[in-house]
This record gives sequence, structure tokens and C-alpha cells, in this order.
Amino acid sequence: MSDHIGFDIRQATRDDDPELRALVGSVSMPGAVSVRFAREPDYFLGASIMGDPCDVLVARQRLDGALAGIACRAEHSAFVNGHEMRVGYIGQIRIASDFRGRWLIQQGAQRLRELSPPGLWYLGVIARENPRARGALTGARLPAGWHAVRLCGLTTCAILLRPRRTPRSAGLEVQPASRETLPEVVAFLRQHGPRRQLFPAYTLEDFSGGTRLRGLAPQDVMVARRSGAIAGVMATWDQTAYKQDVVDAYGSTLQRLQPAYDLIARLFGAQPLTPPGQAMPLVFAACICIADDDPAAMRALLAACAQGAYLAGKAYLMLGLADNDPLLAVVRRWLHVTYRSDLYAGAASAEGLPILDGRVPYVEIATL
Repeated sequence: MSDHIGFDIRQATRDDDPELRALVGSVSMPGAVSVRFAREPDYFLGASIMGDPCDVLVARQRLDGALAGIACRAEHSAFVNGHEMRVGYIGQIRIASDFRGRWLIQQGAQRLRELSPPGLWYLGVIARENPRARGALTGARLPAGWHAVRLCGLTTCAILLRPRRTPRSAGLEVQPASRETLPEVVAFLRQHGPRRQLFPAYTLEDFSGGTRLRGLAPQDVMVARRSGAIAGVMATWDQTAYKQDVVDAYGSTLQRLQPAYDLIARLFGAQPLTPPGQAMPLVFAACICIADDDPAAMRALLAACAQGAYLAGKAYLMLGLADNDPLLAVVRRWLHVTYRSDLYAGAASAEGLPILDGRVPYVEIATL
């Protein structure tokens, strides 16, 4: 797709990879901790976990070929109102500083319309501390005739990892999954996952070398059992082999508190704040599924995952849930830093927006 100003928007190829990584790694997300989301050593490895297909769009200035911006459009299977269906996701929108302006958003939105299968609607997440993106993508007049509606708020807790006693829960046993138990785990996720709106419709292939959960091994999946039956599942997903959250800068408050924070952290066995320019040592909590929202099972799984991540040398366990998820109350009891964002649904027409029932939403923040 071309425009009269002199830009081309097309699907990225392997030849674009070095510039994709350079652009993504140069744009920082605002907040108390300003972060750059690096994608080393291969941009497409991290993009593929968003869905299949995953279209990476690049906008280049026709005059000199300069990379002006990128965006991703992906599809995956999820449970909507209890039924499995295809859902889209739009994310990784980055515009180089020299080319920022609604003209590029407008053209990219039009190109996304052209790529979208009929009837497909999309999810998107925008940080509360990114008003520019919120205004451009969810304002009163959206680009290219798109429509959007807010579904819920999302709370992401960066849990500070330190030595802790593993709590004992009467009647609960927590053990890692294995290749032999994966079919049972997947069956549990497909049985109880639909109680959450948008829960991913995982398959055995996803846990057996597929791209959707790239780098997640069976032993990374913790399983809580009561009387032999699965009561809950939670995984720790380490993506540092292809995705890195690099600290760009700390806000004024954290800068003032850093010396005291680092001292207290060391006293309690936690890691100090990550120096700017370095990647935060973190893992994501994923595949969170608890039968009957049992808080005891949630506590046991969270403790097991946090302990495993700490022993692996990580400083943070990132766990994201909808603001109205009852399991969030368990997470908030842990020492953590909070990040807030909003989940939106978008479609090419108002009629294409989904009609959702009252189930609590769930999205895998690790794939955003």
C-alpha cells in the first residue's frame, strides 16, 4: 500500500529484522519505570507467540527507505462466552520519532482492515500511562473507520522475589508437570479455562514444541492437586532468549528511593533495582487457571512459581489479571510494583464489536 506523501506499508520480511529490532529497542514506554521492549536476537521469534498468523507490518519512506513505523496483527483461538473461536490481536505499534503523526496511524489502520478476515475482531492493550496512544487509538474519531470499546482494566503485579517459606495448604500438593501429565493439564485448561472470558484455547501441541508457548518446558508448568485431581495450574515463562524488558530510566520518586530500596532489598535477600540500560531479570506467570477460583490453590501455585523463579536467579515474577478477577486479591498480598492498563476490543465496524457476557476476562500478558 502506498500513499501520496511517499510511504509504503507492507508485510515485513527477514531483511527487515535488524531495523525492526533497532526501532523496538529504541522506543521507551512511559511510567514510573520507563522500559524499552527489546527483541534480541530475532524480532520474529517474539512476534510469533502473539498468534498464527502474525503479520508484521512495516512503513518505509519511499524516498530513502527509512523505517517509519511498525505494527503487528495476529490471530489465535480463545474461549468467548464459553465457546472456542478465532480472535485477533493488534499490538507492537511503534513509530520512529521523526515520523510521528496521525497520517501514519491512519494508513496503518487501513492496511489492517485490508488484511483482516471478515467478521474478525481484535484485542488491544494500552498502558494507563500512555495517553498519546490512548488518544490516537481509542479516541472519539478512530483512524480508518475503526470502532473500539473498553472491556476492562488490567492490573499487572511485578512481584519482588526473595526467599520465603513455602506455605503448606491442607490437602494440596504442588508438583511440576511432565510430558506424561501434559494431556491431563491441557484437558483441565480446556475444561476450566472457558469460565474466563478470552482464555486461550490451548492444545497439547502448544506445550509440546509449538510456537505459541515458545520456550515453555513441561517442568515450568506447576500443577496443584487435591486428592489426586488437578485444582489449578500456573506456569513460569522465561522469555529472555527472545524478549527483554530493558530499563530506560526511573521516575523521580524511584530515583530518590533507590539507595534505601537497594539496601532493604539486600537485607531481605531480594535483588536491587535493575540499573538503566540493563534487562530486568523477570519471568511471567502464565496459563493461570484455578478451579472454582480456590484461593488456597492460587496461593500454593503462586508460592511455588515464585520460589522456582527466585532459585533461577530472577528478580520479578510478572502476573497480570483483570481488575475484577477475584484471584487478584491473593496476588496483592505479595510485595509488588503495580502497572495498570486497559483491555480494548476493536473492529472495522460497530456491528463487528463483540457482545460479551459477564465472565471475568483473562489474557496472557506475556504474549502482548
